[in-house]
Amino acid sequence: MKNVLIIDDEKSFLLSLKDGLSKHKNTFQLFTAGNGCEAVDVLSSIAIDLLVTDLQMPEMNGFEVLAWVRRHQPQLPVIVMSAFGTSEIESRLAKTDTLQFLDKPLDLDMLEEAIFNGLNAEEKSFIHGITLATFLQLMKAERKTCTLKVTTSGRSAYLYFRRGELINAELDGLEGMPAALEVVAWDDAEIEMDAICPRQDDVINLPMEHVLMEAFRLKDEAVEMGKAGSSEVSATMVSDPLEKSTSKTSKQEMNVDDMPKKSSKKQSDSTSGRVAESPGTKKASNQKTNTMTKGVSIMQEVLEGLKKIKGFMAVGVFSSDGELMAELSMTNDMHLGEVGAMTNDILLKAQEETDIMGVGRGSMIHIAAPKAHLLMRCLNENTDFHSSEPGRAHVHLLLALEADGNIALGKMQMEKVIQQLASDLR
Repeated sequence: MKNVLIIDDEKSFLLSLKDGLSKHKNTFQLFTAGNGCEAVDVLSSIAIDLLVTDLQMPEMNGFEVLAWVRRHQPQLPVIVMSAFGTSEIESRLAKTDTLQFLDKPLDLDMLEEAIFNGLNAEEKSFIHGITLATFLQLMKAERKTCTLKVTTSGRSAYLYFRRGELINAELDGLEGMPAALEVVAWDDAEIEMDAICPRQDDVINLPMEHVLMEAFRLKDEAVEMGKAGSSEVSATMVSDPLEKSTSKTSKQEMNVDDMPKKSSKKQSDSTSGRVAESPGTKKASNQKTNTMTKGVSIMQEVLEGLKKIKGFMAVGVFSSDGELMAELSMTNDMHLGEVGAMTNDILLKAQEETDIMGVGRGSMIHIAAPKAHLLMRCLNENTDFHSSEPGRAHVHLLLALEADGNIALGKMQMEKVIQQLASDLR
């Protein structure tokens, strides 16, 4: 028989769970603990097959329990009960991580389903335990202030958090962003937690999501370069990951003015009676066409990574006016240009409404249809949303997924892709 341990400091809540789950007593035995210290005692003396824990508890909180589990029982599947929605702690490794999230107040049916999923995880060949990236996103969601000591393969690093944001990192003489980018992408790491953060200055000054995405982007690039026979990643790429690319291809071929545009009726009328071009004009036109084609090709290469998302249907890059600049599609029936123009209009209207509401300008819409999900993300770097400024990007990205597609991973990958597109378009 399997053993399940539930940790929560509310005794009445634990009693109600024991009563509600008693109908499964022939399937699993339920153990309870009122805090992390009691939980560690149970975990040290009984073979537990699944852990269910709250995060906010006295004496030894849920984060300290997770760190203990990561260090001593890394194969143990875990369910976290949190007052924050799962959208705030979406994991980049959602497909392979058995850490599940449940919102409080808890729905008993959802808890039952999560418990059985966790107990059957081994049969589904999932990777057990808690990844460092997932742990860091929990830190963000719960706004923790602390220091983490992270160890792997004999190397130790320190991550400093203030109110859920990573403010500094130290590793082998490195400090700040260079250290953080290497550490947060570690796969197998032991985690120790200290409730005190001795660092005061925020030398990283970036949201946790951006640090994680950049770290995994660099890691993916290193893997690809390794496959291609290259033994090392460019030092400049690691030292300043947010620095704009100095590649000649990016600067010359991805100029905003060189992006393909749909011809307007006015342009068509003005050129319809034009006589044959001179050789010089024709040559310049051909050069312009070649540059536009290369620009589209580069954008399509950036979009390729989105095809790996479960349920991928199509993706398109649009100007702020709704003009399609580049696309990838699994079908010819998508009509992405028309769909994008429609979605772009909805996004602009939503942005106007959120401005009026006084909650800030919205940056993403999600349209759920019976057979598909449409996600459109806007990245506008202009200080005035209604005008264009030199050196600042304004681009829209549309992703279409099947009804059962991985929406969480899609949103995270969209953020990574749109940042890369903006870097090339500036």
